[in-house]
Amino acid sequence: MPPPTLASVPPVLRAPLVPLALAWGAGIAAGSTLASSPRALIVAGALLLLGTALALVRARDGLAVALVLSAIAMLGALRARELPPPHDDLTATVADGPVSVEARLVEEPRRWAPDRTRVVLDVEAVVADDERRPASGRVLVTIYGEAPPLGEGQRIAAELRLHQAVGFRNPGGFDYPAQLRREGIALVGSGRGDRIRPLTVDAPPWPARVKRWAVARLNAELPEASAALLAGLLLGERTALPRETDDAFRR
Repeated sequence: MPPPTLASVPPVLRAPLVPLALAWGAGIAAGSTLASSPRALIVAGALLLLGTALALVRARDGLAVALVLSAIAMLGALRARELPPPHDDLTATVADGPVSVEARLVEEPRRWAPDRTRVVLDVEAVVADDERRPASGRVLVTIYGEAPPLGEGQRIAAELRLHQAVGFRNPGGFDYPAQLRREGIALVGSGRGDRIRPLTVDAPPWPARVKRWAVARLNAELPEASAALLAGLLLGERTALPRETDDAFRR
């Protein structure tokens, strides 16, 4: 029996990820317009996967492929839908204005100006009148002034001003609030560095430690501007990037 050639392989098997990607993308595109609830999408996806298993048992390969692609489209639609908020949702707990929170740093702080640092926090509790109330939600905060040394995974207490994100009102323009929602960020805000108090020591996970080590080695072996540029290109680290270089890349 001669070995199979490329021409004898079905088109779907020559690039198997293409139909999967198309189904996923179609589901995401349709998810924003579907009126179905997330629960209905989950049930529909589960039924489609069950149908796929039955089709495979009966050796109905074509039907199985169609059903699994439909299930992936359902998952894509679910990805585009906003899930119901939890009972301790931060947006329902906090009104616009100052608030005291306990939170955990999601990633390493990013210093984008000498006196400004941007942090992403997973809020764990809101403190008001010496009462600690559990809360959940992710916030993007700009810290003004000098903050204590902070690292990914560290828990802090902070006084912040939080509010809903506001985007440009140009028709058809970039929807900043929608982008933040896709990233799981519920609110944005600001705070002062002297109003942040670490609750745990800075003990970041190993990826952050490796990144810090790499940045330190670049700074030790290269001139300041070259080290900052290489760290930005390789590691996305813009903390030490000269302002004029950062502006040039933005342009």
